[in-house]
Amino acid sequence: MSSKNKFMIVPIFLLLFFIGCEDKSDLTEPSTPNTGTADFTKFVSIGNSLTAGYQSSALFESGQKYSFGKLIANQVIVDYEQPTISDPGIGGRIEVSSLNPFTTSTQPEDAGSPTNLAYSGTYNNLGIPGIVLADVLSTSANPSPFVGNNPFLDLILRGNGTVISQALALQPTFLTLWIGNNDILGYATSGGLLPYTPTEGPVTFGDLYIQLLGAISLAGVQNVVIANIPDVSVIPFFTTIGGQLLLQGITSIVGTKSDNTIAEMDLTKNFLTLRASAELAEGKGTPTNPLSNGVILDEDEILIAKSVIANYNSSILASANQFGFKVVDINAFFNDVAVNGFVGDGIQFSSIFVQGGLFSLDGVHPTSQGYAIIANKFIEVINAEYSADIPLINIATIPGSLSLGKKVKYTKNGLPIFEKGTFKSIFY
Repeated sequence: MSSKNKFMIVPIFLLLFFIGCEDKSDLTEPSTPNTGTADFTKFVSIGNSLTAGYQSSALFESGQKYSFGKLIANQVIVDYEQPTISDPGIGGRIEVSSLNPFTTSTQPEDAGSPTNLAYSGTYNNLGIPGIVLADVLSTSANPSPFVGNNPFLDLILRGNGTVISQALALQPTFLTLWIGNNDILGYATSGGLLPYTPTEGPVTFGDLYIQLLGAISLAGVQNVVIANIPDVSVIPFFTTIGGQLLLQGITSIVGTKSDNTIAEMDLTKNFLTLRASAELAEGKGTPTNPLSNGVILDEDEILIAKSVIANYNSSILASANQFGFKVVDINAFFNDVAVNGFVGDGIQFSSIFVQGGLFSLDGVHPTSQGYAIIANKFIEVINAEYSADIPLINIATIPGSLSLGKKVKYTKNGLPIFEKGTFKSIFY
């Protein structure tokens, strides 16, 4: 190497050294987004499993970090404490054990354990799997009428009062509320065997909802965004089994109706839940061995569920308008996805079980990417209603919970195989 080249190299090294030492903190430090008139100083979420970040029939930390509340908190850069549970979680997590044929296995219900049970404050995420609207105001409904003894009540509330009392004790400056799904979902997933919160009588869903919003308003919480209740007929827990049988040319199956009569069930008018897969595998569905009532949501029960949901959503909208709170129309969004699908950041989603990418293995709760889509629906409303400019979440940066979903192959009858007892204790 010539002496001339040696002298040329020295300034280059010096230049690289000074560039490396240059303070880039102004380039890497995230800027606080414009939240408009929305104040996220103390951000709190009230809800059930959909707020908790529950998926594939369990609550676990690697899924909880994609709860829609946590994702919103990340976007506005505020603290948001959650009652985290180690993987594989509590509840009986469903996992894929084979893709051909598609077969699942289930983890023990208590396979995970709380990782921050000793947290001295109140959790920002007060989403509790399994609770209904009345449980937000009182924790007396334990065991739950829908799923039996609910372990999540004690894990999240820790004996420190009701959901609403703990939420308001935090003096929230911004609050999300998504509650009421379980008030009808228990009825629907049980094939009409379990009760739903009434829309008529001395204490109705509307009465409880306006009581809840009144308590929030009286506490001085003004920034509140509420989600309404999706139609059960668009989620794969109800559409998968019958849909797969129809693809095989099977248009009806023999089952037990709500009045305990045995009938030929038209699969274009009646829903078989994911629980029906196990009974079909045992040879049920014939005149001498019909499907049980509990795995069928028959056409009369579907009408009841749709009517109840419509009534709930009317009550939610009227109550929100009365107090000036904002509403995210999740019901309309899910209905649209069921018909048209959804494309987010180049990824195609649908409401089809597993392959659609939106719903997890329990057929009710979203995947991690599904929760990011829901978070964006909240952010869109916040931006529009509070003159904010919060950036939407890039869905492509969220891991796909079911990355092998596109390779799924079902049995010769077109059905997924679930381990016996998979859905016996699912929380919603």
